[in-house]
Amino acid sequence: MHSDQDLRCRVCGYSSEEPPWGADGKSPLYDFCPCCGVEHGYQDSSQIGARSYRAEWIAAGAKWEDPDAEPEGWDLTEQLLHVPPEFK
Repeated sequence: MHSDQDLRCRVCGYSSEEPPWGADGKSPLYDFCPCCGVEHGYQDSSQIGARSYRAEWIAAGAKWEDPDAEPEGWDLTEQLLHVPPEFK
């Protein structure tokens, strides 16, 4: 079983069904976050990369990459609280 932090996007804190960085936390799936659109394994491979991508995404309006996946009543501030601590 995976911890909550293992399932979270390093950029936006979105919770996935599968760990975006694999079961070992070191093997990215190279899939895209439906919220911020980051490709796990590229822009989020370092703390600086994740923070930079987050800043650009928020500056551009923090729009969902897949609008159909956006939950009703979604709150950006609340979701950002779930970004893994080392990537905040």
